Amino acid sequence: MSGIRDAEAALAALPPIAAAQRNEPEIAPVQTLPRDHPHWVRDTISISSRARALLERVRPVVIRVLCFWDHALRTISIGGRSLSVDPSGSYRVE
Repeated sequence: MSGIRDAEAALAALPPIAAAQRNEPEIAPVQTLPRDHPHWVRDTISISSRARALLERVRPVVIRVLCFWDHALRTISIGGRSLSVDPSGSYRVE
C-alpha cells in the first residue's frame, strides 16, 4: 500500500497544467503562392468553456510499468482460466 501512497503523494506534488493558449501565433513560412491564390484559412478546434475548465483540472496519471522480472507470480489460475505474463511483459489469458 505504501507504493500507492507514494504515487498519490508524487501526483499531488505536481504543479497544475495550464490550458493551451487559443491564440498562439503560428510560424508561417514565406509565402510563395501567386497573389491571386485564395487566402489560406487556419484549422481551428473550438471547445466549450466547460471542456476547457475540465482540461485545466486534469492531472497526469502516475503509472508503474512492470516487466517480466518484476512479477512474483508469472502464471495464476482465475476462474478456470490462466493469466500469465511472458518474457516481453505481455499479459495472456488462456
